[in-house]
Amino acid sequence: MRPIWPRRTRRRRSSMPSLADAQRNFIATVNEGPDALDARLFAGTPERIILGLKAHANTISHARLAALEESFPLTRAEMGETPFNALCRDFVETTPAKTSDLAHIGRHFASFLQNSNIPAAISDLATIEWAWLESYHAADRTPLTLEAVSAMAEADLLALLVELHPAARLHVLHAPLTASLAHLASETDMPRAILVVRPEAEVRLLAIDARTLQCAEKCQRTTTIGNLLALASELGDDTDPIGPVLTLIGAGALIAME
Repeated sequence: MRPIWPRRTRRRRSSMPSLADAQRNFIATVNEGPDALDARLFAGTPERIILGLKAHANTISHARLAALEESFPLTRAEMGETPFNALCRDFVETTPAKTSDLAHIGRHFASFLQNSNIPAAISDLATIEWAWLESYHAADRTPLTLEAVSAMAEADLLALLVELHPAARLHVLHAPLTASLAHLASETDMPRAILVVRPEAEVRLLAIDARTLQCAEKCQRTTTIGNLLALASELGDDTDPIGPVLTLIGAGALIAME
């Protein structure tokens, strides 16, 4: 007798898109309009489908606008409600906004302002506000303190490896500070940048001069305290050769590397 093998049946390929494809098409339709619609994903007439998607699109657009308002309250106050909202409505139609989740939608807002003929002080402010949010959500690390370095032997201190704290952010200023940040200018005669730090639970803003900025930028990669002191000395000001390094440590902007 010949063996009777079980008959194999070929599975029919489903005409329905995968879940991932469906999600991508839904988002594309909301962002790009009816031309991106895959009718297989919805029941009903095209007119009813589009009507429903418009409701979703309006909800998403409102959520994006609300997220921007919450992320940039000082920028909104400086610009005024109407101009700020008009720019936000333009921004949410850009690709960076459409491809971002609500938590990160403001990441490219400051650069959008820079390309929108907005005063440089306003785009500076928006950048600083976003840096504040990034600092707030950054990883926790124990900062290097003045007490710790004062207890170290000179040779150990000079060889100590340091980096910027993961919550530290630097923004080079392109214009004088706006009214909402003008109080920071009293911390230095000629603020060159804003240093955003969060050594503990509270985010702080610090106006820094050009020497301190260059020392902070050097700490974006691992370096030694000795190298920082040498850089600060090379940059001038014989009356305070170690001031920039003490400023960074005192602000909680540095961490010691093992």
